[in-house]
Amino acid sequence: MTTALELAGVALAALLSENMVLVTCTGIGTHRPSFQDPKQALRTGFCLTLVMVLGALCAWLLDYLVLGRFALQHFRLLAFALLIPGLVAALRRFFRTCVPELSRRVDENLSSISTNCAALGSALIITQRSYGLFSSLLFAFFGGIGVCLALASFASLQTEVDLERCPRPFRGIPIQLITAGLMAMALFGFYGLHLD
Repeated sequence: MTTALELAGVALAALLSENMVLVTCTGIGTHRPSFQDPKQALRTGFCLTLVMVLGALCAWLLDYLVLGRFALQHFRLLAFALLIPGLVAALRRFFRTCVPELSRRVDENLSSISTNCAALGSALIITQRSYGLFSSLLFAFFGGIGVCLALASFASLQTEVDLERCPRPFRGIPIQLITAGLMAMALFGFYGLHLD
């Protein structure tokens, strides 16, 4: 039985010290507009959070009911690598048939998530650490919120900062990499944080 303090530690770890974009670098496979436009960043973050939570649920059930029961844990990566894109395809089809207006807005974001490793990474982390179902969902939810905050912060910085004032060799991708590195260093301060 997990206590509230352990659940808070799982949530804080997913949100801060193990941020999927800035710390573990698994969520950087999103399409380019998400790093430049705050609205696109929030849409991508919302879609990724949804996929991470549903992926965590399906991955936990698959690992607990099938892979663990039949001693097939060595097929985890393959099973999850097939599960996440299948889940994204099912979500796109569901949105297209049931909520067409929402589908038009988030279809590009959802299609880019099928190649994003944050959902796959969170599913692997959850099963490797043997989290319970509620802890798994909590880790995936706060991991998705962390990705959403990182993308939105980075996109907001891109629109607010006057990049024309930085030296010419640093303009464009170099200053973006420096900005991402500084944001990641700020989160590394939380890396050893444990709630005991």
